[in-house]
Amino acid sequence: MTEKEELDLMEFLPQKIVCNEGKGQEANLNKLADNEFISCSYIIQKNNHAQQEFTIPIPRFISKTKETFEVIGLLQAEMGKTQNGNLSFCNHEYQLINKVIKWFEKELQLDKKMWRWSIKVNINEPSDENYRKEVENKVANYWLNKTKLSFEQAYPKRVTYISNTGNTKLKLCDKGTMVLEFKNNLFSQIIKNLVKKITYEKILTYNEELIRGFMKGIIAGEGCVEMDKKIKKYRIHLTAIKQEERAIYQKILLILGINLELYKDYKDTIISRRENLVQLLKQRLVTLSKEKYSKFLNMMLQYPNIREETGYFIGNHKHQWNKCPEEINKKIVELYHSGIIRTKETAEKVGVSLIKVNRVLKANNLGKRVFKTPENKRKEIAEFVSKNQSLSCIQIAERFNISSSAISRACKKYNVKKLDANKYRLSQEKNK
Repeated sequence: MTEKEELDLMEFLPQKIVCNEGKGQEANLNKLADNEFISCSYIIQKNNHAQQEFTIPIPRFISKTKETFEVIGLLQAEMGKTQNGNLSFCNHEYQLINKVIKWFEKELQLDKKMWRWSIKVNINEPSDENYRKEVENKVANYWLNKTKLSFEQAYPKRVTYISNTGNTKLKLCDKGTMVLEFKNNLFSQIIKNLVKKITYEKILTYNEELIRGFMKGIIAGEGCVEMDKKIKKYRIHLTAIKQEERAIYQKILLILGINLELYKDYKDTIISRRENLVQLLKQRLVTLSKEKYSKFLNMMLQYPNIREETGYFIGNHKHQWNKCPEEINKKIVELYHSGIIRTKETAEKVGVSLIKVNRVLKANNLGKRVFKTPENKRKEIAEFVSKNQSLSCIQIAERFNISSSAISRACKKYNVKKLDANKYRLSQEKNK
């Protein structure tokens, strides 16, 4: 990998480290680097003139790629910014949680087993103990299945609740928000300084591909799709509390040919007007969040002649970049063959809608479903039954490759009385 394809973390390290002990105490960051790693350390003063040293080795270089800048954008949007000795990231989409975990593992050699986790759900804490256990087991099993984290990595209170809400029941498709945390004061401040320096100082100096990756992360984390069909209001909100942050987003999007509207003393910035939204579509800036992308596509379809203008939504949905992965379809089929035939249970385990489960089962000719028997075949069945009373319904069903109930319906339709096969054979033997 050439120098231009890497970011040298020596350029992004803080000069001082805010210490956990002492109010506002800071210590100088010591750095010792070679071509592969940087040894970072700081020393704090303790009682009786004692000292304590904290040290951590980190890779010197990380990939200067679109994927890296997507994660930097996600961290800027969803990472905790306070210097509390803790690196935290939260999101309610498992794809984004996995993306962040894998990036830290690949680029900074942070083993996924080092993360601690909890899940926040948007309901009041249930007073019913059985329902509380049901909720907690549901969301915990979902996230562990999707992220491959372990129960041992959870905090003692692995599910937390919100008090300032009127919600008392968890919706079927709501699996809560996962909160990832890695407690290491030195590492957390290195990452926070990296994200801060790229966002506020460096981002405008990079090429369009990296800028585009950064904005994809920002939109996935802070974006909100607003669609009002009645008054035809279509726009995307980007939340940014700091005015400086809003101004940077505006400059970034301008480079990409998109106008971002700013409002005084208002934390939301807005992308509106057809030409700007079309650029979001063409540059695939909303694709990182599967949920937001789906809503965004639905919103864009409200514009007349959008197919002809953009080339999207044509033919066999060839531009549906966030189509449900094939492994999800395979998992649904595997669960059905393993004995889990209730669509609700399958939907909860896989994390998709009931409609999606039914579609996959139908495509694979699985599950309970009604197949209409052609009328000429019904008539043929009825005639066959009347002439072959010695055969059971099961035998006839196997012959015609249909269900026993379809045999019964054909007989009823053409007024053919199906006799009991055993009794019919006995009566025939007596007559002989």
